[in-house]
Amino acid sequence: MIRIIRSWFTKNPTREYRWCPKDFESAKKWAKSQPHPHQINLSLWDYVSSDRLESEEKLSIINQFVREKLKNDK
Repeated sequence: MIRIIRSWFTKNPTREYRWCPKDFESAKKWAKSQPHPHQINLSLWDYVSSDRLESEEKLSIINQFVREKLKNDK
């Protein structure tokens, strides 16, 4: 339910996120409003966030999902 409400206030990406703090924060907000690829009750951010992953790796994984979304929206 929280994910649905977040999605109302989060902009959908129109391009891949770049490697800057502003884009990372936008990617984080967007990922929190997207569903987890394998578990219903979690978000995409839960899938990406891990203590072992650097911020660049997290952004790279989020960009993979953004590419799929942009490809499907065409």
